[in-house]
Amino acid sequence: MTLTISQARRLALNRQGLGKKDAFGRGIDAVERTIKTLRYVQIDTISVVDRAHHHVLKTRVSNYQPANLDKLLTDRKSIFEYWHHAAAYLPMEDYRFYLPLMRGYGASRKIDPKVAKDVLARIRTEGPLMSKDFAAPAGKRSSGWWDWKPAKLAMEQLFLSGQLMVAERKGFQKCFDLTERVLPADTDTRLPVDHERARFYVTRILASQGVSRPQDIGYMRTVTSRFEKYKILPGIRTALNELQENGEVMPIAVGKETYYALQADVDNLPTRLGKRRMILLSPFDNLVINREKLSQLFNFDYQIECYVPEAKRRYGYFTLPLLLGDQFIGRLDCKAHRAQSLLVIKNIWLEPNVSVTEELVQHFYDALRSFASDLNCDSVTIESADNKQLFRQLSQKLSKKFA
Repeated sequence: MTLTISQARRLALNRQGLGKKDAFGRGIDAVERTIKTLRYVQIDTISVVDRAHHHVLKTRVSNYQPANLDKLLTDRKSIFEYWHHAAAYLPMEDYRFYLPLMRGYGASRKIDPKVAKDVLARIRTEGPLMSKDFAAPAGKRSSGWWDWKPAKLAMEQLFLSGQLMVAERKGFQKCFDLTERVLPADTDTRLPVDHERARFYVTRILASQGVSRPQDIGYMRTVTSRFEKYKILPGIRTALNELQENGEVMPIAVGKETYYALQADVDNLPTRLGKRRMILLSPFDNLVINREKLSQLFNFDYQIECYVPEAKRRYGYFTLPLLLGDQFIGRLDCKAHRAQSLLVIKNIWLEPNVSVTEELVQHFYDALRSFASDLNCDSVTIESADNKQLFRQLSQKLSKKFA
């Protein structure tokens, strides 16, 4: 089957919950649905504008509140925190597919057994604890196994190996408890075989991404194969072939690329996206995290530059991709000054061949107004833009505080 690039993008955006506003609904139930559909939401500490997990969820659930995520985690029913390609919130129903990774971490990293034993004993007796609870008492010199650093390392290793789970976060600090006290009693903990995991990757990735190539399905799985001593990509190709044969998955030609999609998604491909709107995406958003696929499918070359030396940055420290309809039309560098309730747009760069029209300026204004509101900022200042017309017209519209 052949799809146009626009159809393939539409399939991807709808599966990602970005095809129309509140595609997953509103409220805490929508937050849960979002995580289950995306299969992971990355946790990141950078808060130039908003932490990645909050940003990703706000773009999909318009009335999202951080308390929604806190409640889902502490309820210990639908989501848990663990390692995907980075720290992430994951659907509890996927727990068993992370067991091989936990076993791999347990076998590959060694910690002082006495430290680990005492950390577990304290948590078992005292309840959930954070790494700071193992700091040396004030006025006393820290030494030996009870030093905070070995204890912190032990807690992280016990978490990665599955003996501890994050019960909650306090001030963004992880609070660990014994896995048996966090994991729901009815959780499936059967260790999946390689074939099961390959099918899991294929079906879950296609359900969340809409369209993907084999290398996209295996993307960010190097950490898994390192511990499990097998290459995931051959298993993915085998699973794709089997799912093709039984009619669940189908190959799709998009230009010169061959993608795969769930048959049910292709059969129900929407004829159009929802109302056209601009969305400021997080650099860690699930839609853009695979930069090579982003370039292939959306013709958008993007890199977050906060990890690049300042002298080598082309754009800025924390540039956000700008999605309008099914196209990426540029990027902007911004920072939220919460104490002043001010969002500062340091610069805006438009992609080649993007024309500045009254409609585009209005899309920018609406997006920035919504984004600022989510950050509890009541005004926006724009310092620069690579297009003088955009800078002038947008600055004029942003010159007043939002009503």
